[in-house]
Amino acid sequence: MCPNMFFGMLVQIVGKYQKEKFLDCILRLSEAHPLLNSLIKYEENTTKLYYDITKKSQIQFVESQGEDTWREDYSKVGEKEWNAFENGLLKLYVYPSENYFRILFVAHHLLGDGRCVLNLVNELVNLYVNDTKIEFKHERLIERIEDLPEKSNLTGISKYIVNRVNKQWKKDKQLVTYQEYAKFTEDFSIKNPVGHCIVRATNSKLIEMKQFCKANQITLNDLLMARLYMESGTNKITIAADIRDYLTFYQDGACGNYASAMGIVCKGKNKDVVAKSRAVHKQVKKFTENNQNLMLVLSCYLTMDRDLIDSAAISGLGGFNSKAGQFVGGSMFGYAKRDGICITNLGVVNNDQVDEMIFIPPASPSVKNTVGILTLNGRLSLCSSHYENYIEKETVDRQLQAMISSVW
Repeated sequence: MCPNMFFGMLVQIVGKYQKEKFLDCILRLSEAHPLLNSLIKYEENTTKLYYDITKKSQIQFVESQGEDTWREDYSKVGEKEWNAFENGLLKLYVYPSENYFRILFVAHHLLGDGRCVLNLVNELVNLYVNDTKIEFKHERLIERIEDLPEKSNLTGISKYIVNRVNKQWKKDKQLVTYQEYAKFTEDFSIKNPVGHCIVRATNSKLIEMKQFCKANQITLNDLLMARLYMESGTNKITIAADIRDYLTFYQDGACGNYASAMGIVCKGKNKDVVAKSRAVHKQVKKFTENNQNLMLVLSCYLTMDRDLIDSAAISGLGGFNSKAGQFVGGSMFGYAKRDGICITNLGVVNNDQVDEMIFIPPASPSVKNTVGILTLNGRLSLCSSHYENYIEKETVDRQLQAMISSVW
């Protein structure tokens, strides 16, 4: 459990909005994805959670009657705890206009990761515009350490630390109740406002960046990360890693969270962007080619006591007095310092029916700024979710502009 456990996707669709047709498409989308019909429940007489698949769609639908208020609507989601025991895991806000309409997808992390929601966006758009059939997706989530690829188990100091905090948690005999967590989340949201900055690169700008990368044998992601390292002055950026190809049970297009996270350390005050990009590439490769490194965060989650994980964020942020929780949340997951930077790049999307698509990344309380990257039809967009008490909007905007700058 963690404040701001949601993220968004803003989509602009070419064509007229027809409410009844759209509602029918939502229903058909939920019929193909069981998690869209689910609520979260506790197993009887335990603190274990499970997805209760109901007999109807639990997608929450809101139609705007006036202005395009997506920023306000998105911000309001974070003002109250998203009670997944009573409300579904996906909210859809629709903003009709004369020749197009916008949809704001807001997803709870229990529904899935960014690529999961990106797939839902494409399925819904293609269904609405072209009546493209959506195939039923069997959803099988990561549940145990054995679900991860070989050589993912914790070893050495990592194994020792997790075993030690598990023992400390059992010794403490503490438990965060949902009521405590909900109250803390709402207080946290009031005291920690989240801002958003959006920067776009045109087709010609993106072509220029790709040509530069090709000429210097680096990737676009290397370049974007290198720019952020150099402009922010940080030595570490956390990136999300899609691990679907590592999971034998994953069915293409299924909902669920199939992502890991990697803390990429790249020290040095190198002012040469090519050299910095190559150094970034080397560090990322070191993680992705080693299952223990790539799966480390997930292995910790799957080995740690579940109730301890639920206490980590609230303990690390100072809302719950637990030695084990404070160590896990504060020292292991970064909730004490809150000075990190995170990047999630969802890659490239080509869809002629979509004019605009912006990935609004989650505002994790463990970092001060998260950058979401998405390329639609040759246009690159960067969107930040940042904590205004920890980093100024002008600083975030400058960093995003630097990421797409032509000054090499």
